[in-house]
Amino acid sequence: MTANLTAREQEVVMLVSTGMTNAEIARQLWISPGTVRRHLENVFAKLDVHTRTAAVARLRPTEP
Repeated sequence: MTANLTAREQEVVMLVSTGMTNAEIARQLWISPGTVRRHLENVFAKLDVHTRTAAVARLRPTEP
């Protein structure tokens, strides 16, 4: 489930899932840390979560 996340939001969440900080993600994607924060705020709203961990957990595939 991607909850209509943009490609960039999906990319940010994938990097969050690897344990990267906002600053590390910003360097990797050549964007500012503020832009990373904004992408995460949008992800949190779309997934109805409040933390990075919850966002990653919400997108993790469920076992049948």
